[in-house]
Amino acid sequence: MKIALETSSIMPLLEVTPRTFPLQQNLKSIIQNNDIQFFTDRYSIKEASQQITTSFENAIKSLEKAIKTADMTNTHDTKILSVIFIKSLCENWYGREETLRWADVIIDNRFYDIKNYNDFFTIIKENLLRKKDKYTSFLQINDGAISIDCKEIQSYWVNPPFIKELKFDIKVIDNKTPLEEFFKKIQSDINSSFLGNTKINDIVDIYHLYSIYNDGKINEIWSCNQLFVKRHKKYLSSVDEFKNLFDESLVKIKRIK
Repeated sequence: MKIALETSSIMPLLEVTPRTFPLQQNLKSIIQNNDIQFFTDRYSIKEASQQITTSFENAIKSLEKAIKTADMTNTHDTKILSVIFIKSLCENWYGREETLRWADVIIDNRFYDIKNYNDFFTIIKENLLRKKDKYTSFLQINDGAISIDCKEIQSYWVNPPFIKELKFDIKVIDNKTPLEEFFKKIQSDINSSFLGNTKINDIVDIYHLYSIYNDGKINEIWSCNQLFVKRHKKYLSSVDEFKNLFDESLVKIKRIK
């Protein structure tokens, strides 16, 4: 049996979110009872990596802002410095996500021995880099697969339950059609009124499904995005190139709640 995951069902296996436990329960159940292989498309790995890279770059900008604030106020108290850094994370455009992902870097016993705010922020930067490297290692493709080990899952939301004893590989399918070419295909097949209300993330969702079905020959995909390609059925189900993707007898989309 083959099941595909995409970006929204890979990220909850890297960091603890409200979707992590429901997804893990479904995975654990099917792993125990079936001869199963998991797959994803290469662009899902790229997209997840880009999310982490962008988030890390935003955190570094927040760190720079916190350093300037500490310098202006001549602050050396580590508790106040921690608050300054957290607030700097929050003030990003995606401040909620950045704060959830990176706030735990202020936990470090070395802060007891620091002499000034430069030492404090040096440790913060080291911890940011260390956590970013953890994500990078999760998404490293080796022998055509990434390895999921939930013992190594990273902190994100503060209190959702999750399963540590879950480990498996996800094989990576190459996207035979480049995203740019796929976008042009969509443009040529879909009327302008649809495109006018379509965001790049919508195209990417369809691209994941298209690649998994056509390139991987896999007809079941699990998503933690409740709207994953759902709203596009009325536009695409009548287009020959895409109609099979929305035929429930051919493709099963399981949305994890």
